[in-house]
Amino acid sequence: MAGKDEHKLPVEKKPSGSTDYSWAEFDSEAYFRQYYGEPHADDDDVVRRACAALRGAKPDGGELRIIDVGTGPNLIPLFCAMPRAASITAWEYSSSNVEWLRAELSSGAFRPEWQHFWKVAVDAFGSEYDLPENPMPTLREKTSIQQGSVFDLPEQQWDAATMFFCAESITRERAVFEAACVRFARCVRPGGALVAAFLAGSSGYTVAKTTFPALQLSEADILRVFAPVSTDQRTEKIGIVEREIRSGYSGMVFLSAKAV
Repeated sequence: MAGKDEHKLPVEKKPSGSTDYSWAEFDSEAYFRQYYGEPHADDDDVVRRACAALRGAKPDGGELRIIDVGTGPNLIPLFCAMPRAASITAWEYSSSNVEWLRAELSSGAFRPEWQHFWKVAVDAFGSEYDLPENPMPTLREKTSIQQGSVFDLPEQQWDAATMFFCAESITRERAVFEAACVRFARCVRPGGALVAAFLAGSSGYTVAKTTFPALQLSEADILRVFAPVSTDQRTEKIGIVEREIRSGYSGMVFLSAKAV
């Protein structure tokens, strides 16, 4: 059990509207090695943008209750949140990813891959933030892991929320994607920061020879979904190319906004 996590795990169920994918058997370590084993310049760009958005979140300089939705086998969202966080909730649906996160945070190891991304985050926040060389002890203290679906998020419970590559990577149905984005936006109090990154040019991805769904998205699609539930939307395209960067995508779209 990591950090202050005292939640009893619910019985795992399929996300509403998704097709029958083996989320409970998702190979978390294979995903980590496939997508983060070799740091990519586009990933660094996402980290820098997410840190800048959270650094500017209101209230200025105050500690925030931050949630990351669909964390997966990924500590990057937690690194981006930690400098501003009073607490961090990692909200993850897959039981295998929950187990991976618990093990990763409790192991005490600080993998070289994470060292790279933490340095990017430290540089992005700047010298005025007195950040440790190794963030893992602080992450263990601040982070709670909650197993749950994006569709079960409570409303207006957090000061800021992040979501990296979740809503578009659980379905091929546009209505399901849109519902997930709305639930993400509504879990933050009015005026709170919304920070998200989405895969572009994706119709699915393969992990350890198992294929999972994804939805083809454009920047306009993302802005349209967030228009009714947020203000001050800003998007940036990252690494949009004609070919795949890794399995399942050819670029990213970064979004920052404020919840209404």
